[in-house]
Amino acid sequence: MKHILLVAILLFCSLYQADAQMRLKAPDGRIVLLFDNGTWKYEEVKKAEIPKAEIKADAEIAKPILLKSAELESQTVIKGVSEKLSKFSDTKNVVKCDFQLLSDGEKVLLKTNWKIMDEEGFRFFGFITKKSKIDFELSNGESISLQYAADFEPKEYPNYGFTIFKSELVLNQDQIRALQKAYITKSTMQWSRRTEEYAIYNPDYFIRELPKILE
Repeated sequence: MKHILLVAILLFCSLYQADAQMRLKAPDGRIVLLFDNGTWKYEEVKKAEIPKAEIKADAEIAKPILLKSAELESQTVIKGVSEKLSKFSDTKNVVKCDFQLLSDGEKVLLKTNWKIMDEEGFRFFGFITKKSKIDFELSNGESISLQYAADFEPKEYPNYGFTIFKSELVLNQDQIRALQKAYITKSTMQWSRRTEEYAIYNPDYFIRELPKILE
């Protein structure tokens, strides 16, 4: 029976990658490990550890927000596989976004730098428009929508195999308070041509970075 199952896996699974043993992706998405001695097992999926950043108390967050002038370093916050791009490539299917917070003492600007690992990003995603937004689900059950206020065209780099969308939006005080209270657990980006969900690479970004621009 075990030999029949092994043959079925070899017939219907796609090669995932080679390591110390052969790794195959089964039709249900699980990874099968094949060993040199002829045995096999399903690969264990390890859950990502949630970083232990300090979350401020509600009373402290509810205080009036006073800003100071600051320009923080850019950091990768979103990095995940695109469902659409995965239909065409198993390797050129990653979407990532770097965030940068800036404050002039009166408002908070969030610059977003999207990088699509495909040289024809416009064909798949279109533009970032005034209708585009990033939706976040937080670890405390709240949802936050960050709305873009202008249209942004992509810059394609066919010689290097990727597309860049540089854009920005303003965080209001309610959003600043909410983003300091919990980790980001899920992100959804609404492009002009489709909406996709991407994995969070840096879930405690706002918890760590927002206090740096607050008095």
